[in-house]
Amino acid sequence: MSKNKDIEKNSNTKNNSQKKSNHNKNKKSDKSILKWVVALFAEIIILGLLIVAYSLYYVDSKIEKINKVEIDEEDLAINEELDVSNQENYKTIALFGVDSRDVTNLGQGTRSDAIMIASINNETKEVKIVSIYRDTLLEIENDSGITAKVNAAYSYGGPQLAIKTLNANLDLQITDFVTVNFLGLTKAIDDLGGITVHVEENELPILNLAITEQIAVTGIYSDGVFTTGDLLLNGTQATAYARIRSTDQGDITRTERQRDVLSKAFAKAKASDLATIDSVIDDVFPQIATSLTEEEIKALAKAVFEYQMGDTVGFPFAYTPTTHETKGSIIVPADLASNVSALHEFLFGEVGYVPTSKVQGISSSIQNETGIGAQPITVTPQTFE
Repeated sequence: MSKNKDIEKNSNTKNNSQKKSNHNKNKKSDKSILKWVVALFAEIIILGLLIVAYSLYYVDSKIEKINKVEIDEEDLAINEELDVSNQENYKTIALFGVDSRDVTNLGQGTRSDAIMIASINNETKEVKIVSIYRDTLLEIENDSGITAKVNAAYSYGGPQLAIKTLNANLDLQITDFVTVNFLGLTKAIDDLGGITVHVEENELPILNLAITEQIAVTGIYSDGVFTTGDLLLNGTQATAYARIRSTDQGDITRTERQRDVLSKAFAKAKASDLATIDSVIDDVFPQIATSLTEEEIKALAKAVFEYQMGDTVGFPFAYTPTTHETKGSIIVPADLASNVSALHEFLFGEVGYVPTSKVQGISSSIQNETGIGAQPITVTPQTFE
């Protein structure tokens, strides 16, 4: 289903896999499994933002459905030493998925349990997606100096603090965001006529449990899934597929499923007619909050048919799952500095990138706190077909 390309070799994959397996066996079944569906929904938003504009009038007639939110661009924690010249060739957007039914409830105790970075190459129109594992231990950029699971930043200070945290820890220059909740996801996929994904035998039991839970949440009935292989899933089934967590490597594998669904939905939407896209937009746009202006959305929309989905990957690349006395189950970058260097190579082609002193300082602090040092890094992108 995917093809892997190693940017660096010599990994500690076997040991990491064992650690991940042990970690996930110890994790309790979590009602927050439902929250992870929003990651998939977040990506459908970008899809909608792009494809909605068959004409500028059409954008104008639909764009008012989106909730507009302003952020302070002077306070986004872009590291002072950061050379942003290469990143200026890209449009980088933070995607947040929240469990709040009110998408405008920004930062009031709402954790962003789905966090993604969408990077658009302005010249080639290639779109890359990076999933940030929600339990990743990072420094929250609110002058407290505390470390926490990265999904806590949104709860403490909404998209503004979440963007600041990503910028400060990852040497990024993110200036825009899109936030979504899970409402409308099932209908949006149904509007597209469903998507085809590959279902494995070990996924069936938990998939059908997730389908039952999804029916209870949305009230939209669906049959279960009882066969394996390449299957056309309806909205309820596909949403449940994106929620599967208790198999393989837990959250790590789940983000792979989410990115798989993204690619399938993106491709199908590009091939859809205006009436289909109109239905998707009507279901999705009211569930969006974004800092993107109408002009920015229109600029993205003009090039919609030029965009191509590129590689996707999860972050951090090298890590150790562990349990912290007060922070619970966490994923510790091993180490943050080397992971950030590999991230910049993946996103921007910056070979041998040297992180700023800010990132190196955070990296040292995390290592001192956890005792977990650097590991060999392997970046294994996925390209879903």
